[in-house]
Amino acid sequence: MNRKIRILKLIFLVIVLLLCLAVPIFGLVSTATSWHGSCYGFTDGQWQCPWWEYAQTEIFWALMIFIPVLFVLSLAWIGMACVQFILAQLEKRKK
Repeated sequence: MNRKIRILKLIFLVIVLLLCLAVPIFGLVSTATSWHGSCYGFTDGQWQCPWWEYAQTEIFWALMIFIPVLFVLSLAWIGMACVQFILAQLEKRKK
């Protein structure tokens, strides 16, 4: 059982790390495909902006999309770590 939990923890850790890498990649790909030299604001309208400013905005919105997923997966990882710790303590008591 302890081995299965360790494997699951590693899988969740890899998923969280890949999602952390996905945020800037998603933002940069979105910028590369949709930047036309202008930025759009909610109340500001449209203005000329450099590529990097547009990329920062895209990465910010990508982060807003991924935060709930990262939060849930991180909570699951912490929960599995707690279960692994409890099982290890119970195993020590049996010996």
